[in-house]
Amino acid sequence: MFGLDIPLPDFWVVYFFIFWVLVGSTAAPVVFRHKGHHPLIGIVAGAAVGALSGIAFTLLLVALQPLADLLDDPMASILISIVVSAVIILALLAFVRRLVPESGGAEPRAVEAAGGPRAPVTYSARVDKVDPGWQSVQALRASVVIMLAGLTLIPVIWMAMTAFKSYPDAVASPPKVVFDPTLEGIVTLMTKRRNLDSAQIAEYEARDDLNWADRIMLKSGKAIIGQSDYVKRLRNSLIIAGTSTVLSVSMGLLAAYAFSRFRVPGEGDLLFFILSTRMLPPVVVTIPIFLMYRELGLYDTHLGLIALYTAFNLSFSVWLLKGFIDEIPKEYEEAALVDGYTRLQAFRRIVMPEAVTGIAATTVFCFIFAWNEYAFALMLTTDKARTAPPHIPSMIGSGVVEWAAIAAGSLFFLIPVVIVTFALRRYLLRGVTFGAIRQG
Repeated sequence: MFGLDIPLPDFWVVYFFIFWVLVGSTAAPVVFRHKGHHPLIGIVAGAAVGALSGIAFTLLLVALQPLADLLDDPMASILISIVVSAVIILALLAFVRRLVPESGGAEPRAVEAAGGPRAPVTYSARVDKVDPGWQSVQALRASVVIMLAGLTLIPVIWMAMTAFKSYPDAVASPPKVVFDPTLEGIVTLMTKRRNLDSAQIAEYEARDDLNWADRIMLKSGKAIIGQSDYVKRLRNSLIIAGTSTVLSVSMGLLAAYAFSRFRVPGEGDLLFFILSTRMLPPVVVTIPIFLMYRELGLYDTHLGLIALYTAFNLSFSVWLLKGFIDEIPKEYEEAALVDGYTRLQAFRRIVMPEAVTGIAATTVFCFIFAWNEYAFALMLTTDKARTAPPHIPSMIGSGVVEWAAIAAGSLFFLIPVVIVTFALRRYLLRGVTFGAIRQG
């Protein structure tokens, strides 16, 4: 890359370069602030230090190439080069930090000699967390988290970019990062098309009744002849996933409350039986369910998939919600019963508000399972109740795979899950950690 002999793919060179730029640009302002300098000076210095850190990392990889070549294992040599380069850069940053001058040339205060800041602390912080060294480490940790989050989001970002590429750009090798955006993939996703010859293309171009979608497809030599089934498949996914989630959470909440508050004969065996429904992979039980559904008339029906998803999600919701309800003190309900509440009123007014975080977390997990489920939807449906997951990979054009349309379909398929998760985000963090720490 850039004419340098670097033993890494270009992507990882750019990735680590950005990481060290981020480290330098976040750690340097902390040091300058604690030395009493203006925040703007720290930001400018941070940008310069970040750029120099990235360049230094790249040059160190080149310099360490002869040492890495001594090893027979290429992967080990690359990892050693990265680790050694990181240690050297961190040592250089720690050394440069000591060279930052004091603001106004004043002598360091006694508090700074004891590890405190040079400038007055004008923000709320614990005493042991105003040390510049500690905050620099925090900046490094934040950079690591940001880069890891960015790495996990790269497939989603690439999918979103592919959704707005033309077919030649979508299949280009090497892949194109800079391209002319188009709605061709979205139009291809939403419509059925046919190929046109040169005479038909000229005839279509002369018409003045074409809409924007027709003109987009005309550029690729195709004409729109109708609407695709994607909207229908997405609607089926919403109906089936939403209904099964409501049913599994509702019934799971009642069953979990019963197991938590009452003496149920054979409770352990029943809980194990409920959990055992998740022990077999869907592919194993698909054939028996297919034969049963065909005899019962549930094949390719919404009711069949809703019942199946509810049954599979019920074990998960019962076990998860039981843990949440076990954490709610029974004394709350006993006090409500003494005050004249019925058992149902105590459950509705005492238990449910306390368990709302667990209900939200369970709802998200159950919805994600039903929304993403592929095997049952593929084997037990054909047209009427087919959902989006088995439909998206089947979008094949005239002898080619429409990658832009598949990316657009996947992007739209992702949106409902994001909306549900975002709507319940305030409950999720406490919901997934509730009950993790128990008193002995």
